[in-house]
Amino acid sequence: MALSTEYWMSSWKAGDIVFHNDFIYPMLQKHAEKLFDNQSNCRVFVPLCGKSLDMKWFADLGHSVVGVDVSEVGILSFFEDQGIEYVKESVPEIQGATRYKSKDGKITIYKANLFSMKKDIIGDFDCIWDNGSLVAINKQDRQKYVSTLTSLMADSCRYLLIALDFDPIKSGVLHPFDVPNSVVKELYEPTCTLEKLDASSYRVHGREAVYYETVFLMKPK
Repeated sequence: MALSTEYWMSSWKAGDIVFHNDFIYPMLQKHAEKLFDNQSNCRVFVPLCGKSLDMKWFADLGHSVVGVDVSEVGILSFFEDQGIEYVKESVPEIQGATRYKSKDGKITIYKANLFSMKKDIIGDFDCIWDNGSLVAINKQDRQKYVSTLTSLMADSCRYLLIALDFDPIKSGVLHPFDVPNSVVKELYEPTCTLEKLDASSYRVHGREAVYYETVFLMKPK
């Protein structure tokens, strides 16, 4: 199975967004101290952000946030749902991209292909929050994904990753692709140190699959 950009865009357009959480993710709140490392005014990157409430939570804590998503529907929904005024800008450096920026400058979201995000365009980051992004990446693109994300890490960056292991046949598209811990280590250990912070399991109402969640904190080697 492989999912296209068009699939995700049509899901947003149809309102079929079972992957969206209408709450601040509990594991993020639980391990925020590890992510921020007592630093203020961090630059936080949120890949495949959709309309994640976590972005406003970061901004409310005084950090600045940069997200990226292919769906304009999701991006506009974020600003409208949160009552945040924004400006829309072109991005000449990235073909077909648009930038949406809150008027206070705290939140910037690019409507663009994730793989077009380059350090010389968007800068590097003190923190990366990856919840529901790696699990949505086609397996053949995982190495490209990791290379893209790790290239955006500042020297002291903290990367908080939620990895999920499950039976894909039973899961449907709530989380399209399983990411066992062994895969996380294979992908990230060449460039990052990994610390396992937490683990839990849960079952989503109406779905047969049991999801095994692991929280990793990663830093550049």
